[in-house]
Amino acid sequence: MHRRNIARITVCSILLVGFTLYVSPLTFPSITPVKASSRTISLVGTSSAYYYYWNSSNPTITVTQGDSLTIDVSSSDSVQHRLLIDLDKDGYTDTSDCGTVDVCSSMVPPSTSVGPFTVNSNPGTYTYYCTLHPTSMFGDFVIQSPTSSMPDFTITPSPTSLTTAQGSSATATLTLTSVNGFSGSVSLAAAVSPSGPQPSLSPTPITLSAGGSASSTLTVSTSSSGYYSTPVAQGNYAVNVTASSGSLSHSTTLSLTVGSTSGSPPSSSSLPVLPIIGGIFGAIVVAGVAVFLIKRKR
Repeated sequence: MHRRNIARITVCSILLVGFTLYVSPLTFPSITPVKASSRTISLVGTSSAYYYYWNSSNPTITVTQGDSLTIDVSSSDSVQHRLLIDLDKDGYTDTSDCGTVDVCSSMVPPSTSVGPFTVNSNPGTYTYYCTLHPTSMFGDFVIQSPTSSMPDFTITPSPTSLTTAQGSSATATLTLTSVNGFSGSVSLAAAVSPSGPQPSLSPTPITLSAGGSASSTLTVSTSSSGYYSTPVAQGNYAVNVTASSGSLSHSTTLSLTVGSTSGSPPSSSSLPVLPIIGGIFGAIVVAGVAVFLIKRKR
């Protein structure tokens, strides 16, 4: 009789634990961590003939005071570059205030990231440089006021970093949001630096209503092209997207990594661990019940 009681208690305990583990993902869903709003910008040093550029065109970088900003800096070849955002307007030659007033990167290659840092400087137009090639690698760094009352819009990519294989493609969603009652048609244009991957946008243009938002899908293809079907080279690229409506223009940059494979299989951490464990315990319960019934008949 004592052994039967122990067997019953064991079976009930296993059943209870297995059932709890199996239903826990549904009963207690995981909590997504809250993140502060932030932006990531990619700047790639490129060359053309005897000149050097950031992203082939030295695009205007527009941010808002208070933004949390990360800047990914890389070189498309072996040429060295160093980023300096001149926030005190004393020129690119003064690197002594890097990290205090001005925002500076380390030397690339290899690739590096600056930030995240909070944009605290006063609204206005500043200049970003490459300290090694300042006469051709420079552009406007515009800080907008968060309390501006002028009708405007924002453009936000998701995700900000793309990875794809040669001969494949990657997509991102571009969300445009009306600010201060802006309404109208917004055209979109995309360019990849260095050249190779082919970007496309759908739909464009986009019509925004006051206080509303709309989205467009960015697709970047790395399929072979040309007479000899030359594959797109592996490496790092910058995808610059510009949204324009009349005199308003905003740009955002996504980073693109092209590899030789489509990526490694998902790691074990992405598997539904708890349901699997619950299933295993369920099988143990079934086996335990079967053994208990057999012994009881004897």
